Amino acid sequence: MRIPPIPTSLSSNHLTQSILIPSVRKASTNSTNTDWVTWLKRGASTESGGASGKCLLFAGLGSYPHTPIAPTPSSLRVWDEASEALLSPDATIGYETRGMGDAGLKQVKGWMRGWVEGRSLEELMKRPDVTAAFILSSSIAILASAQEKMGSPSLLPEGTTHLAGHGFIGTLTALVASGRLDLGTGVRLARIYASLPPSPPQTYPRSHLTTVLSARHFHSLSSPSYFVPPPPPPPASEEDDPFPPVTSTESEAESSSTPLKRRRAMQLILDEIHSLQRDWERENEITGSGGTIGPRQEWASAGIINSSKVLVVTGTHHAVLQVIERLQQLNLANPVMDVAMPCPYHTKLMTHAIPKFRDVLERCYFENSKPDGPIVLDPMTTHPITNPSYALLPHLTGQLRWHKTLYRLYSQPIPAVSHFQTVGKGAKGLGIMLRGEIKKRPQGSTPISISELISGDTKEDKERKDRIEGAMRKLNEQRRKSS
Repeated sequence: MRIPPIPTSLSSNHLTQSILIPSVRKASTNSTNTDWVTWLKRGASTESGGASGKCLLFAGLGSYPHTPIAPTPSSLRVWDEASEALLSPDATIGYETRGMGDAGLKQVKGWMRGWVEGRSLEELMKRPDVTAAFILSSSIAILASAQEKMGSPSLLPEGTTHLAGHGFIGTLTALVASGRLDLGTGVRLARIYASLPPSPPQTYPRSHLTTVLSARHFHSLSSPSYFVPPPPPPPASEEDDPFPPVTSTESEAESSSTPLKRRRAMQLILDEIHSLQRDWERENEITGSGGTIGPRQEWASAGIINSSKVLVVTGTHHAVLQVIERLQQLNLANPVMDVAMPCPYHTKLMTHAIPKFRDVLERCYFENSKPDGPIVLDPMTTHPITNPSYALLPHLTGQLRWHKTLYRLYSQPIPAVSHFQTVGKGAKGLGIMLRGEIKKRPQGSTPISISELISGDTKEDKERKDRIEGAMRKLNEQRRKSS
């Protein structure tokens, strides 16, 4: 076969036809547009097609429970089943009803629906076991009401492709909503989780503290504290995640290699916490505790990273105060609020509870995920949950990576998630955090909407509407009199 000769010169017409026409330039290289990574990601986002999905976000134990309103037959059935389950022992998972006859609990049908009404948050967290079960049941009841109103055959709204819950309670709610766990077992597990002992048995109980901290956007070790550098360009790939999970070795490596470079304030915060942890570990070695948390050992860690600005520090009371003091001295973060939690979750202070809780989880029956069913995200690993018995256990001692979970949801899933829906008033904060994060996406990215799924108006909403209606009536009366 004869091979055609390769032309040694090209005419202007040939250049126009073979080069200029097929390759249409869509970006310039002027001084204000040299970020090729952003341009490539923008092109990928605008050119990718296909169906988009919806993700439901469920509240966790740290959320504020709201009194249910606007009941429907479906939601009342949920409350009846959940209330009965809490008052019924289950030998399969070792659930006992000890302690459920006090604290003013009304052992009547659907009693848990009125659990929040008339109680302050402080009073509710005196019984975190019941409050945890209430938060789970409330989300399922809202879904049931929406299903009844829409006439949908599924508990989940139409088009739902992903589910994600904050912490153990939120993830447990997602598993119940997806049909992989029955409601009765779900509320029992929620109560067991919130009833775990915060300290090892036969030891002096240590007081613990959970505090929400707010970080500065950016900080520079070589500049005054008021200097705020411009934000860096968006990441190029998953390896350049805007906030990857950080281990102590990674944190130390970044600290030693770039001590004077401007870095994210969150990374600096983690560096300081790891520095304090090394001090506590050295003290532990001196006391001869063998690497475990001794009776007088201090410990705290960044148990939850909610966003690039917000994290939750949990640990022994004095250790958390040390963290707050150190971060305030360095002008890196300020405390926002303390959260009343029954245990120092997401820290190694809960290592003692692993054997018992592992046994409980292994006794639970979880359905396998269906090929056409929704994907339940694990906020610990940020990947889909395959075996819930193993996936739920790290919620005792592992770091909750909520920030990275959201990042995966709005940047990488197939189908792409174009709509997020928070379930219940308690999950409203999750939507607020998400809005702040999606603003950082590259210009031209696929639009993402966020909405709330609630069951009717809250008491505050009704009072606001009544005030508006009253003001409108007065205004109309004045207009009639003046005319």
